[in-house]
Amino acid sequence: MLPSRARPLWVILAAVTLTGGVVVVGAGTAAGEHRSAPAGFPARAAEHPVRVEPVAVRLVRAGEVAPEDNPGVLSALARAEREPLAAPEPERSTAGATGTSGRDGDASGADAAPPTDPAAETVEALEQDVRAHAAQVLASLPGAERVEIAWDHPDIGNHLGGVRLDKPTVMMLNSRRFEAEPHRVAATVKHEVGHFYQGAVIAARAEAAGGWWNAYWELDAVLGSAFGSAWMERSADCVALHLGADWTNYTSECSAPGQQAAVEALVGLRFPG
Repeated sequence: MLPSRARPLWVILAAVTLTGGVVVVGAGTAAGEHRSAPAGFPARAAEHPVRVEPVAVRLVRAGEVAPEDNPGVLSALARAEREPLAAPEPERSTAGATGTSGRDGDASGADAAPPTDPAAETVEALEQDVRAHAAQVLASLPGAERVEIAWDHPDIGNHLGGVRLDKPTVMMLNSRRFEAEPHRVAATVKHEVGHFYQGAVIAARAEAAGGWWNAYWELDAVLGSAFGSAWMERSADCVALHLGADWTNYTSECSAPGQQAAVEALVGLRFPG
């Protein structure tokens, strides 16, 4: 028989399922109590009893496990102790985030405008350049102070520019075409101002001629004899060359005396002939 301090403890473990929870029975006897082996217990086990410390009994509600009883939680805690989490990045300063720039901040905060597309900025800058160039050229031409530019007017479609003879003070120009062909800006403006001269002299003569159309047909007769049936465009090209254009689309032949006289009259806002 074993000494009293080494007396064995028999432990019976059982699991009992209850409604709403699980009761785990961990120990059937108190520590230090000695019992003989239950009937039917293997003789070898009875000869070599095992001492087991008491196990606490705990009521656990279904679906809830305390952290100290959860192997996953314990494993995570152990890993966290071995591999501390990286320190969080410090918050960025909000100085200068009000949309103003200065020595100690910038305008990159919440109120700053989102980044823009460089290609879009280039197109916008080019469009501003061609418009400014066209306005500068127009302002330098004689009598053109009465003319205003209407950019991308639907009446001109895909043409570089256009002027209606019955509304000659409105010069319609195509910014998209000029962005692709900026070298055409000056020559086009000078050609279109030639149409302004045509419309202006018709309007000035309309009352004396008995109406706008009568004045138109008079101009048709004079310029038709000098430039042919396409007088409207050819005379405008000759006006453009007279004003220093380096490119024309309809003609470059303007050397005949009648042509030169007609061009000088138009530029001077006089009815030719």
